[in-house]
Amino acid sequence: MMEQHVRFITLGCKVNHYETQAMREALQGAGIRAMDAPENSDVDFVVINTCTVTHEADRNNRYWMRRARREHPKAKIIVTGCYVERNRAEIEALPEVDLVIGNQQKDEIAAILTEGCGTPEMQSEAVLRQKRHQYTALSISTAEGQTRAYIKIQDGCDHACSFCKVVLVRGRSRSRELVQIVEEAQRLCDAGYREIVLAGIQLGAYGQDQVSKPTLPDVLEACAAIPGLERIRLSSIEPTDVTDALIETMRAIPKVCPQLHIPLQSGDDEVLRAMNRRYDRVYYRNLITRLRTALPDFALTLDVMAGFAGETAEQFENTVALLREVRPLKCHVFPYSPREGTRAARFEGALPPAVMHERVQRLMTLGENLGRQYSEYYVGRTLPVLVEGKKGPGGLVQGHTANYLKVCFQGDEFLKHTMIPVQLLALQGTLFLGKPIYERAPR
Repeated sequence: MMEQHVRFITLGCKVNHYETQAMREALQGAGIRAMDAPENSDVDFVVINTCTVTHEADRNNRYWMRRARREHPKAKIIVTGCYVERNRAEIEALPEVDLVIGNQQKDEIAAILTEGCGTPEMQSEAVLRQKRHQYTALSISTAEGQTRAYIKIQDGCDHACSFCKVVLVRGRSRSRELVQIVEEAQRLCDAGYREIVLAGIQLGAYGQDQVSKPTLPDVLEACAAIPGLERIRLSSIEPTDVTDALIETMRAIPKVCPQLHIPLQSGDDEVLRAMNRRYDRVYYRNLITRLRTALPDFALTLDVMAGFAGETAEQFENTVALLREVRPLKCHVFPYSPREGTRAARFEGALPPAVMHERVQRLMTLGENLGRQYSEYYVGRTLPVLVEGKKGPGGLVQGHTANYLKVCFQGDEFLKHTMIPVQLLALQGTLFLGKPIYERAPR
């Protein structure tokens, strides 16, 4: 039998990228080899792992379905991911699509494709409903093309933000067994990864659904005990999930990176209430103060939304003011877009496009300026950098510090996956140019 090939197209968050890697490894175990496939290349399957967080994400999903069919006319096009969970019938009706697989079926993809592509009902509706309340058994042994490896430890969300579809498409929070997390971290460390990133949909809810009630600090402590693992980073976490215990664990364990991505969304209390966020501006500001007190090199990255339904000019200025107070390294700015099925989709007060555009641009410019201000403090400092590989011509390699500053310096490809002390000489935009400080001459 001839070897079969699959191309993956992954859209959206780091959890999706993790799940793609898990599906890639499952298919490879079944004899279906993943490949980077150029246009019109001969692949048997194209798997599109979708996102549905914004209207733009939905448009992007449909674009890649059409493009996949054009580029691979003989392949079977399989669509999975969050877009499927609320739009399954619509996707199944598209002429470009051969098969739709739900999020809870991702662990069955090898069986689905080897036992007869075109049969989406591998499991009954009752089984799929039951699986929606369980953690889907996905695992990885490598992180294709990455220097830091993501480990998914949790899925779903117990919050119900009025603007967000996550709870609709991912369900309630479910947690992975701690022993499985540690085993995967050990596998990845043995494979040469020096940094892992713990990821989830509502990361801070980890363990609350389990009888033994393990916590995120428990995960950090267990992973930190793995010899050879040098860094542990957390992905996005809700403000109310950053507990005193978590802050103390980050302070006490040097392997845990002093950087968190803590979504803000708005700096106005009335808007936060309309969003059904569980904090106010004072809570958020005080949280960042506590983190900076405990972790002197703490770096904040965040999400902020412009133009939520009915947002006034004064409310927008409150967001601007709070951003200036908390001084993030990076701001991920999103224009509000109503999502079908959410409560906010029924809210009145949509902003004119010109006003929305102006607010987005102001937040982006402010975020860049604040990030530069934060970074300038580190000019002249020497910090460990985990080398991630080459950056263009000229012999430069790039990597990140523990607090997520991006650094380039003169070096060779063999430095990849190693930790090098680097003096940060100059800041160019968001990138530091540095000088490596070798304890001994590299071989």
